Order: sequence, then C-alpha cells, then structure tokens
Amino acid sequence: MPLEKTVHSLPWSAPSAAEVAEAAGASDLFVFRRIAAGRFAHVGGVGRGAGWAGIVEIGMEDEPLVRTAFSTGTVVRRSQPDPWHVLGPYYGRSIALSAVSADVFVLFGAEDDAIETVADEDLLALARFASEALVEVAPAKRLADELEALNAVRDLLHAPAESFEQALQRLVDQATASLSCDLGLLYIPERQRLVVCDRRAGVPIDRDDLLAPLQFIAERGTFPVCIQQAEIDDLPAPLSSADGVLAYYLLEVKQPQPGVLLLLHTTGGVARGFTLLCQSLGVRLVEAAEPLLAAALLRDTLNAELERAAADARRDPLTGLANRLAWNEALSSASVRADSPASIVQVDCRGLKQINDTDGHGVGDQVLCRVAAALTASVRDGDLVSRLGGDEFAILLSDADEDVTRSIVERIETTLDRDLEGGPEIRLAIGAATSRDGNLEGAQREADARMLEAKRESH
Repeated sequence: MPLEKTVHSLPWSAPSAAEVAEAAGASDLFVFRRIAAGRFAHVGGVGRGAGWAGIVEIGMEDEPLVRTAFSTGTVVRRSQPDPWHVLGPYYGRSIALSAVSADVFVLFGAEDDAIETVADEDLLALARFASEALVEVAPAKRLADELEALNAVRDLLHAPAESFEQALQRLVDQATASLSCDLGLLYIPERQRLVVCDRRAGVPIDRDDLLAPLQFIAERGTFPVCIQQAEIDDLPAPLSSADGVLAYYLLEVKQPQPGVLLLLHTTGGVARGFTLLCQSLGVRLVEAAEPLLAAALLRDTLNAELERAAADARRDPLTGLANRLAWNEALSSASVRADSPASIVQVDCRGLKQINDTDGHGVGDQVLCRVAAALTASVRDGDLVSRLGGDEFAILLSDADEDVTRSIVERIETTLDRDLEGGPEIRLAIGAATSRDGNLEGAQREADARMLEAKRESH
C-alpha cells in the first residue's frame, strides 16, 4: 500500500481510529497504555479492539512480542495461516506491533496479508495517530460492560430451576454463552454428575471420555485458573491443545456440592481467549448460581422423600409387593379393550393360621415371602402382583385372555409346588377371571368367587 494512500491520505488534524485501521489494512486495532511497572491496559481500538476496550490487561513479562517491540524500537510482525496466540486473549493471523513511547504500544491485526504491504515507518506513524485518538476508555463502554454482566446474571436467575440437573445445565449454558465459549463442562465429583454445553458443529464429545480427566482437573486445588494459551498448561485428553483447545477458564463451584466449571475456546469456534470481563463474569455467574443450585438440590431431596413416602404407602412391608392401595390404583387406571383383555387372578394361602399357631409368626412370614417370590417369578414383566392383606394375593395380568391366564395359573401352581416343597404345609386356592369391557372390579369379584369355590372343594 503506497504511502500516499496511508499516512498522507489521513486527515492530519485528528484521524479516527477507524481511519487509522483502514489505512493500515487492519480489521483489529488495539491501543495499550501503561498502568503500572510492566503492565498495560487496553483503552480502545477498532474491531475486536473496540469491544475489548477496558477489559484487557497484559504483563510485559508474559508477552514476548511486546518485550521485543520495546527493546528493539522496531515494528514486530508475524503472519501465520491459522490463528495463533498473539497476546492476552487475542488470537490473530497477521499482526504488526509497535511501541509508540515508553508508555504506549499499538497492535494491528488482520485476517489477510494487507498489513504486510505497509512499510514500517508508515505503521509507526499510524500507531502514533491511533495513540493520540484513543487516550482512555469511554464511560459508556464501561457502563455497557457492567450492564452485560448484570443481564447475564439476571438471565441465569430469571426463574427457579425444577431440579438440580436443570440448575446445573442452566449455569453451564449461561456461562458458555455469556463468555462466548465453544464448550462448557460442569462436573460434580461427589455424584459423578456431568452436564455439557457444546456449541460446536460436528460430532459431540463423548461424555464417558470426560469423567476421568475432569476428576483429575477437579483435584488441582487452585481456582480460578485462566490459561490464554492452552499448550502452556495443557489439560489431559480429550481437552488438550492437541484436541483443539486454545484457551480455558477453570472455576470452582463451592456450594451446595463441590464441583468445577470448565469453559473452553477451541478451534471449532472463533479463536480467542478470556478478557477481564469474561473472567469477572464467570466468577459472578458461579457465585450467583450457588443459591439457585442449593434450592434446586433441596427441591430434589424433598421430591425424592415424597416419592419414597408414596412408594412406601403402596408397598407391602413384609413381601415388598404392591399393597391394596397400589392395587386399587392399578385397577382404576388399567386400559382394557375387547382386543386387549385383562385378567385377574386371586390366590389364597390356606393353612397359614395353623403355621402361625404351631411354628410361630416368623415362620408364617417366611412362607408368605416365599409365596410372594414364587408368584412374582411366574408372571410376565408388566404384570402386577399384590398382597391384599393377610394370606390373600391378587395378580393383574395385562393383555391376557383366558388361554394366557390359564397358562400363567398353571405356571404359578408348578412354581409354588416346587418352591414350597419341604417347608410347612400350605395349600393354595386360585381363582381367575378375564375382562374385555373394562369392568375389572367385576372380574375381581368373579375371580374371588372362583377362589372361594376352590377353597370349598379342597375341604
């Protein structure tokens, strides 16, 4: 690019940062000013340099390109086909970096080789123009950054989570999106619980492959950890730089259960690292999420206790079978049609009173449990075996006509004869009936009548 189209074409009074960047052939422009010995803050620019104003700081000891520019007083250039780590969170393809004074340096970045055609003296002049145009971060930019952080926290907390799993997912989704990451992982070691937000295209990462490396990462013990160039402090596969990870941010979740939130920039998205705003926002999201997670975990605990209580209320404590409440609910909710009949089998254990009187209730209870096990082993998956009380059992056979029911009753008799052999003598009375019209109560009455008839006939 000839000189007259760069420096000479600028308005000499006060060229804007955008005009300077255009003259340099740059899509990104950063102006850094010294804030302490060896430390610089980015105050403004163009492209990514505009969005990152006020939220990037670098230390000279960590940035070899910056040290070279100040030590040599020359323009430092570098160009590579793929994005590479330049400084701080910035990744670029083609860059030129120039120290304007002891307190200021300017970085130009481009996706093509346009910067390479601009002479060093022209870039130095353009850098001086940029440093004069951008002195400090605009107050409106700082306000916009704060609003962005507040909105992210608000979105996270906009409604209570229905479950602990949902709360974990909401945190990792919000953090991944708010920090513009490609991949977010939230891992709770105590429960081996992992939630993933993968915004990359292509084959999703295998969750099973993540548990061991995340357990290792969770044991690091130092948080937070922000690595702008992954290969400097690499993570284990499949989260290493060789797997496409460019930069990562590791945060600790302290309450209600310890865990780690790992946010990653990868080659599957825009090449970049983490600004100060990103780092601050990550901490704020985790802190804001902890009450949400605690409330969700408490809700899960209460729901589990309610479900346990509801299950106990429908379970016979001796045999573990469904009780009369569960039986009545099953009858009322069963679906019966002419082409899908249901059958009921009633079973009565005769002789149980004599066993209780002679051998004790402990032996009688053992007999009932053996009968329950034999009945359960004789039916199909989906059939319901229930102890209605005392020595009486009932079985609901779904999608079972008379032939199917007869076959199952025969299997019950064979199984009971085998399993009760050698024990206290007990006799069974069995009655069965089939319903095609949905009147299962009527079918139960009919089965019960046939069972009573069988008891009378056995006397």
